[in-house]
Amino acid sequence: MSKNDLKKRFNLMSTKDEKKFDLILKGGIVVDPANNVHEMMDIAVSDQFIAKVEKKISSDKARRIIDVSGMIVTPGLIDLHAHFFGYFASIQPDPHCLPNGTTTVVDAGGSGHKTFDQFNEKIISKSKTRVLALLNIAGKGMVGEPEQDLDGMSSDDSINKIKQRPDLIIGIKVAHYMGPGWEPLDRGVKAAKETGTFLMVDQTPIASRPMDEMMLNHLNPGDIVTHCYAYSKPMTDKNDKVHSYFYKARERGILFDVGHGAGSFSFRIAKAAIKENFLPDTVSTDMHVSSILANQASMPEVMTKLLACGMNLDDIVKKSILDPALKIGHPELGTLSESAIADIAVLNIQEGNFGLNDNGSGIRRLNSKIRIICEMTIKDGEILWDLNGRSRDNWEATPVPYQLY
Repeated sequence: MSKNDLKKRFNLMSTKDEKKFDLILKGGIVVDPANNVHEMMDIAVSDQFIAKVEKKISSDKARRIIDVSGMIVTPGLIDLHAHFFGYFASIQPDPHCLPNGTTTVVDAGGSGHKTFDQFNEKIISKSKTRVLALLNIAGKGMVGEPEQDLDGMSSDDSINKIKQRPDLIIGIKVAHYMGPGWEPLDRGVKAAKETGTFLMVDQTPIASRPMDEMMLNHLNPGDIVTHCYAYSKPMTDKNDKVHSYFYKARERGILFDVGHGAGSFSFRIAKAAIKENFLPDTVSTDMHVSSILANQASMPEVMTKLLACGMNLDDIVKKSILDPALKIGHPELGTLSESAIADIAVLNIQEGNFGLNDNGSGIRRLNSKIRIICEMTIKDGEILWDLNGRSRDNWEATPVPYQLY
């Protein structure tokens, strides 16, 4: 290598080293509920962290400038209810979460105390998406004939497994039990209480287990009822008014999660409840094969549906990011504060004529003039999804191929 070549290389390295940031997202509308921010800001990222958030950051300071003008920039979305293990319709986290701006997900009961280690080995440890778990009170989780083996529902074994992996297991799930009585729920409530976590319940009411008794007499404050706008567990009465016992449950501290799914979200229920300002506490997808195919149950699509049902964008973002981050005990994941982990979603609110699908009483359509899509996902400072190549050089910058002969 000649002296001139060495000089050029040295100058190039020096220039690179002088850059303070790996990338800057410029011109986006930052929506960060943790810091009460909703305005146009630039965001600079260095390594795995957010380095600076200001109205204008000099482009000279970054190795890569990404124009996100007019788009919504939020912390990475957090899906509190999805399925990646055990259930026959489970999906892989990375190809279904990262393209939708979701950087952190919670598997809702796919594994129990007997199968969690297998779930961790096969899925959690191999995913770029940050995967946490609600441990099913059923010992095998949703493996085999799911959630019907009362003998395998052990509070003590579940407590021990949570204590072994509190870094990954954040609570308990109880769902789908077809037998009579409250034993599965009460065992799950005990396990959650003794580990200082929370319980999520998905239980269609039956004569021996009415919804009001479940919420008012069996759950503890901080526990979550998922599928809150489901047609099969109607929150509203024949006059489209929210039942009084839902208000009483909320006053007790019971929380309500969307859990959209393939059969658990009704526009009629959601629109009526939102009109009465009975908003969900957390937004989630209950994402699995069936819900993706039938209802496009991604986080941006569920957010779109809530927007079309009358919620405002700031509330939706807060309940899709900050509130679930606090609930899972990771407030650092719900903010764009300087020095926070650089988990970022860039969302584009498209205008047009769109048809949105619900479910549960036969699929119905709601027409919408807008749809939220994910343009870019950054996880731990790394761009893992870039729908329109905004972070890429134009193809014309491709060098002429080296000729071997």
